[in-house]
Amino acid sequence: MTKPNRFPILLPAAVIVTAFLTACTTGHLEYITADGERKVTCETEYTWQPSVDKYAVEYVLAYCARQVVSQGYAVVDTDLLELDVTIPIPPTGEEWSHRLAKRQHQQGLLSDKEYGYIIAYLDLAEYVVRQRNGE
Repeated sequence: MTKPNRFPILLPAAVIVTAFLTACTTGHLEYITADGERKVTCETEYTWQPSVDKYAVEYVLAYCARQVVSQGYAVVDTDLLELDVTIPIPPTGEEWSHRLAKRQHQQGLLSDKEYGYIIAYLDLAEYVVRQRNGE
């Protein structure tokens, strides 16, 4: 008696699990120079929780769009300039951190959008400090 071949069943399951574990949300900003050249900047990626990641990417791209416009360029996706990317005020006596934001989100005190924006805000602050320090 031969054993049944379980490979056909395991392969699709492995592909689905792998796809779920490696899911990520990406984005980039397209802008146009004074010479009319189309360029790409601010390529970003978040790979944690898709319902939150999309807002983190949105926050980063909105931030980049404002930076690009302040340098005299035109952004292709002008909707990014209209987004209200205001960060909620942290609880009294605290400052936003990844840990605090996660706890507030888990308790239902922050929406996915607010949580994503806070995560991106914190990540951008860390990036700017590293850039200033030449890292």
